[in-house]
Amino acid sequence: MDNETSHPEKQDHQRVRYYQAANLLKAVDPAVDAGVTKLVQASEEADADVLDKFEAAYQPVLDGMLETLGRIGIGFDSFTKESKFIVNGSVDVIMKKMGKSELHGTAENGANFLELESKGIQGKSTKFFYRRGDGSSLYATRDIAYHEWKWTQADRLMNILGEDHRLQSKQVGIALDELEIRNPEVVFYAFTKLPEGKMSTRRGNVVFMDDLLDEASDRATEIVREMRSELSEEELTAIGEAVGVSAVRYNIIRVSPEKGINFRWEEALSFESDSAPFIMYSHARACSINRKVTAIGADSSTEVSVFLSDPDWNEMSESAQSLVKRIASFAESLNNSLSGQRPNLFCSYLLTLATEYNRFYRDNHVIVDGKVNARNLTISEAARVLLKAGCEGLGIIAIESM
Repeated sequence: MDNETSHPEKQDHQRVRYYQAANLLKAVDPAVDAGVTKLVQASEEADADVLDKFEAAYQPVLDGMLETLGRIGIGFDSFTKESKFIVNGSVDVIMKKMGKSELHGTAENGANFLELESKGIQGKSTKFFYRRGDGSSLYATRDIAYHEWKWTQADRLMNILGEDHRLQSKQVGIALDELEIRNPEVVFYAFTKLPEGKMSTRRGNVVFMDDLLDEASDRATEIVREMRSELSEEELTAIGEAVGVSAVRYNIIRVSPEKGINFRWEEALSFESDSAPFIMYSHARACSINRKVTAIGADSSTEVSVFLSDPDWNEMSESAQSLVKRIASFAESLNNSLSGQRPNLFCSYLLTLATEYNRFYRDNHVIVDGKVNARNLTISEAARVLLKAGCEGLGIIAIESM
């Protein structure tokens, strides 16, 4: 796998190459390493010119990332710069406090650390370095200052991290305890493995999310084309994009965070199994029924209201009963997923809801001889609303026609 991308114009893609090249140069040329150190020291001294240069370097990367994330429905309310805590003196205060800890130690090169062996850290990582020998802070030190500030902004903090951050997160947690700062909740996600292997930016092996989404969209478009050849190219492309990006999101979130994710196209884009397309298709079916009810001159909301004012649940089919029970457990399933920090649990619920709806759709008619069965319509409409809400909650695009 190489660095080739179908989006060479994107600044974040270009800077991946700069990053990789810089790491290679840094490894063989001491002058490069010295130059980096000099810039870091200047930033620690709140050198405005250097901080501006840093921002000019990372902003195009951030902009490119936000563009990509926006494609899969991810956005952010705000960003906080690390430099904020250097400029306002928070990092310096944190380092002075850690210097007074009973765990404090100093290395031969003058770097400062906390000795964490007594706190359960084993092996070669018992020393948590928070200040370099030249006096500059490390990333983890700034992270501690960031956590202290975050607690002034919220009552609950949750960090979502890759599994390779477990050690550092534990070290930061111990340091927070030493400083009498509350620890956040932490959820670790295992790596995503593509058929080509695990992603690694530093080595030069990288799969860009843009390219993954492009391929997902292209593959989904061809699948939809086979199913709905009568659609226009514009319609096929729109549905393919929605299905493709939703499939990528769902295929990741459906797995328990601590389990490794093996991404397979045949699973992600299946219309017949545990996948976003399967759930989306169930929602589209419910929307189709809603449209058909409207087409014969009936008002779905009125029909539902009339039925609920005097409901008749007698002689419901087994599939209708199962669907109603599943609908009734929506809130409980969502709360369990939230309280347990397990979005995969809600994925399982939504998949089951979609499966139950398909059984209901097979066994029960909403329109018979031009007349609406109000009970079946009520059940179908309830499922439609919850399928849409569930899709939106998981970042699946709930399109109304497929």
